[in-house]
Amino acid sequence: MKKVICLIEDLNSGGAERQLTGLAVLLKEAGYDVEVWTYYPGDFYLPTLLEADVKYRYIRDAQSKVMRIPVLYNELRKISPDTVIAYLDTACLVACVIKALRLKFNLIVSERNTTQQLSFRERIKFFLYRYANHIVPNSYTQAEFIKEHYPRLSDKLTCITNFVDIDKFKTESEYISPVGKPLRILTVARVMPQKNVLNYIHAIKKVVDRGGKIKVDWYGQAFDGSYYEQCRDMIKVYNMEDIFQFYPPESDIITKYQTADLFCLPSYYEGFPNVVCEAMCCGLPILCSNVCDNTMIVSNRQNGLLCDPHDSNDIANKIIEFIDMGTVSRQKMKLLSRQRAVKIFSKEAFACKWRYII
Repeated sequence: MKKVICLIEDLNSGGAERQLTGLAVLLKEAGYDVEVWTYYPGDFYLPTLLEADVKYRYIRDAQSKVMRIPVLYNELRKISPDTVIAYLDTACLVACVIKALRLKFNLIVSERNTTQQLSFRERIKFFLYRYANHIVPNSYTQAEFIKEHYPRLSDKLTCITNFVDIDKFKTESEYISPVGKPLRILTVARVMPQKNVLNYIHAIKKVVDRGGKIKVDWYGQAFDGSYYEQCRDMIKVYNMEDIFQFYPPESDIITKYQTADLFCLPSYYEGFPNVVCEAMCCGLPILCSNVCDNTMIVSNRQNGLLCDPHDSNDIANKIIEFIDMGTVSRQKMKLLSRQRAVKIFSKEAFACKWRYII
């Protein structure tokens, strides 16, 4: 039985954490001896691991940046895993350095976002990827970026997009808010500049000023405290406290998907957005930015609408367009979202690709 270590900073709410948790469960079901390791506290997804009988270790001594590499090196040396799978940049960097120190294991690093600029940190990361056996972007956009800028890494690439449990995330009700009633818009994402929250708030204000009846619920961690306060202040300035509300991460997020009318993700950039996949599985029409792999998931005016994230007028116009749709058109979008999700987000194909490189 192959021993697999899944390494990530923490298990706080987030798309990467959710996908790693799902991967660990699938590998456990496939007969692998799997452990999930973190070095920061955060256990939002821990119940899912425990329910599936997946081993979990919180390695407190590795919190220190100075001690992280030697501590994790020693822990890995003790158990000699066959494969280490690292998720998110910091864990990937640490795993590459440990592999460079001549520990023998199959190293898989997973790219969870799209590179916007080649900062010094990004250049160091791609330099260290020479020690990885496999590089797994979760978006075709990032895979193409790596091929273009680091062709020597091309042979290591295997693009594996996100999966969703389509039996768990599903449409429970055919209910749609009657035309004329407030439109229920849902977002599930961390509150941070990448997610374009401030511009989205401007767009919502424009919708309200044009007579649009809406209710916006945003579920997610306040990842950047000062930015979160800016967003809250802007909502107060616009007198929209009853219209636009933030909520902490919700463990039972499926019911939120199932009782919304429209899912919106206005990010400036993404990888392969997990929450869009989940919303589609629950039969939600999607409004998302026309960036990265979003255009591969959402077909404009079929299962959703695409917008320019830099243009609050365009975001507002697309929301108004959806409000003005009749019940029949909205229902058609719901059905197409679910159908497209079932076709694209297969956990069987996802697990098969991972098993091939493990």
